[in-house]
Amino acid sequence: MLPNPNLVVLTAPESSKVKLSLLSPVSGTVMTLHQLESPLYSSGLMGLGVGIAPSGYKLLAPFEGRVSSISPTREQIRLRSRQGLDLLLQVGLDSHKLMTQGFRLHCQPGDKIESGQLLLEFDLTLLRERAISPLCLVLIPQLKKLQAIQAHCFKVMAGEDPCMTLHF
Repeated sequence: MLPNPNLVVLTAPESSKVKLSLLSPVSGTVMTLHQLESPLYSSGLMGLGVGIAPSGYKLLAPFEGRVSSISPTREQIRLRSRQGLDLLLQVGLDSHKLMTQGFRLHCQPGDKIESGQLLLEFDLTLLRERAISPLCLVLIPQLKKLQAIQAHCFKVMAGEDPCMTLHF
């Protein structure tokens, strides 16, 4: 069963008891996944969250935790926060076809990470030229305890501004 895409909202729900703001891993403009042309992501199949049209070339850790895994083609990094929150960071749509070209890792699976730490540098020009889209996705794959994901749809600075707030 696919997750409910209506879980992603633009305003905070009134009844949330606990909330967690997630710092943007990349500078750019935040948008909801509904705005994407890719059914794989807009349907929530990979998780729910936000997309960020990047204006920079650095992917930063949005919280303190560990690197769970990195795809062999380097465009996907999975993180786990100290509190147990799993997060999938995807740089570019269809960017796996670049086969590591344009991606420079600064972390390895199992590494401990601090908020704002550099995880990956990417060639934004190459992504714009050869991927379907340079869009960066910030996805929550496990949604069991979440009441809502509040998307902050405006321009953000990596490591400084929140891209979304999770409501439990």
